[in-house]
Parts: sequence; structure tokens; C-alpha cells
Amino acid sequence: MLLKEYPGCSIPFRWKGQAKEVQFVTRVDPLSGNVSKISVERAKRGIGISTNLDIHPMKKCQFCYYQEFTPEDRLEHECGAVSIPNLYPWERYDWITIYPPFGQHKVLLSELWFDDLEMMIESSYELASICARDPGVLAFMDFTNWGAFAGASQQHPHSQRRSITGVMDPQQERELARCKQIADWFGKNPFDLLAEEERHDGRRIVYDDHLLILAAFAPQCANEVLVFPKEPLAHILDTDQGARKWLVNPILGIFPALFFYAGVTDLNVAIHMAPFAEREAARKYYRWHMHIYPRRPTLPVDRAGAEIGFETNVIDALPERCAEVLRLWYKDGPREEHLARTPQGETSPRLVELFRRMTGAPAG
Repeated sequence: MLLKEYPGCSIPFRWKGQAKEVQFVTRVDPLSGNVSKISVERAKRGIGISTNLDIHPMKKCQFCYYQEFTPEDRLEHECGAVSIPNLYPWERYDWITIYPPFGQHKVLLSELWFDDLEMMIESSYELASICARDPGVLAFMDFTNWGAFAGASQQHPHSQRRSITGVMDPQQERELARCKQIADWFGKNPFDLLAEEERHDGRRIVYDDHLLILAAFAPQCANEVLVFPKEPLAHILDTDQGARKWLVNPILGIFPALFFYAGVTDLNVAIHMAPFAEREAARKYYRWHMHIYPRRPTLPVDRAGAEIGFETNVIDALPERCAEVLRLWYKDGPREEHLARTPQGETSPRLVELFRRMTGAPAG
């Protein structure tokens, strides 16, 4: 069994004159082995939308005017995206991929649409192809920043794509090693085993067709989402253009669902794939997959001592509740009554305005 959970209870303490014990659970991520701790009582409270939604594009954005502010030898992708060399590279190949519109870029997840996802995956394919031709490159790193609090220096939505040389990055190396081990134990791809167990449980499934979208069992942050295909695709280079469209189409719904129903305004997307040398063999034990990491804009940092010092993720939201909320978007479509509320239980007028604008519903 891959999905392992260990219930626990704090030692008794007193709060406002009453004896109190708090239940918590320890969960182990089935693919990476990462550990998450969830205080059940705290998670039941939930986190409402609490950030400023009146965000405007910065003036004279350097990515909007990339011809003026960024290095040359740019790659203009047929899909419309532009990959520019990083001015301060820390890898052999180090690109920043920026997306139109330029001059008035998008700032909210509600503005994300299929064309944006298509540009992300098509440009990823082209850059991975370049890296694959260099015998000195081990693998390909692909992550995207969306939102002012996503940890990037520029507000303009962009992806960062880099080669991996010298040594593999630790996160994917641990995943690969663990997935190989699980495949040896059970004689089956761990992603197929995970899909079977999640379907049997049912509580964390958001979408289930040719692509599986899950609220992560042992998340690294609140409302983390895991996405992977049923097909044994170990790398983006295992796809053709038709397959890539088929791959990203169901993912589109997760971003507005996170924004409107879970109050997520900023996030990072990390895409993991097998090293180039293991592409064929990895089809038996690994899979191209996507981690969507919401960021918490109300805190100065959303990773603290436990996460940094002990690699233990302390989570204040139940994955089962996250999936329940996001599933509504896929099941019923956009519905105003499901909009996220503030921590005080109120509906944000700005969120309602943005929702009605997206759905074409009359205002007020």
C-alpha cells in the first residue's frame, strides 16, 4: 500500500481553563517520501481569500518590453511564447520563457486560458529538445511562476527552463530512486499503483479521465495539486503535438478553480520528467507529472523552520477538503455560490466581479 497515514495526538494542555488534546496525522508522499504533518483541527478551519485582488501590471515591465531589457539570442516560439537567455545564468542552458500579451500582461489566475497552457507546453517541448541534443546535459528543469508572490523578480507570468548538468537535482533524484524501488517491489509502475489506490479511496480525486488530477495526499504546501497522465509518458519528448493538446486541456480548469473556489492567487508549477538517458527505461517506473504549489501571500514566508531545517511540511489545509472544493468546478462548472470567502466568512465583492466578468454574467 502506497498511501500511508499515521494518526497521532498531542500531550494534554490547558486552554482557557479547559483540558485539550489535538489530533494530527503524519503522511508520507508515496512518490518522493516527503513527510507532511496536518493538524486536523486547524485544517478544519480552512483558509479564505485574503489578498488584494486589485493588482495592476507594473509600469514598464521588463518582460513586456523584452526587446529593450533582455539579452539577445532569443528564441521566438511558433506558439507565441518567447524564451530569452537568463542574464544571470546558473546552468549551461538557462532560459526564461515569457508569454503574451506584451504591454498589458495578465496578473490573475482567472485570466489564464487554454492558449496560455498550450504555449507553456509547446515551448517546454522545444527547449527540452535542444537540451536533449547536448551529451553533457543530464535532464531538463521546468517550472512556472504565476503571481506577485510566486517568488520571482518579475510580475509578468513566466516559466524558467534550465538544463541539469553535473548532478541531478535532489527532488527528482529521490523521486526516481523511490519509484524504481516501488516498481521492483510490486512489479508495477508506482503512478499506476497510486491511481488505483486514489480511485479506491476517492476523496482526493478532482478529475479522472485520461489524466488524473489529485489533491496531493501528503502535500508540500496547502492545496497542492498533483497531475499525471494514465499513458506511460516519462518525458515531454515522448509526446507529439496532438498528445500535448490532449494532455493540457483538462488541466485548464484547475487554475480558475483554485482562484475562485480556494482563494489561491499565486502559485508555482513544477514539471518533473525522467533524465534523458533513462527516458525509455523510465516508462516502467516513472511518469511525466506536474506539481501545482499554491503560495500564501499573507505571510512573509510560507516555508519556515520545520520545512527548511527538517524537510517536514506542516500543512493547515486538508487535501480531502481541497479536492471536494475543486471537484465542484469540474462537476458543475463555474457557480457563484461556491466562491471562496474571506476568513470572516464574507464574499469578496472584487472576486464576484472577476467571476462575473469571466463567465459573462451581468454585474451586480
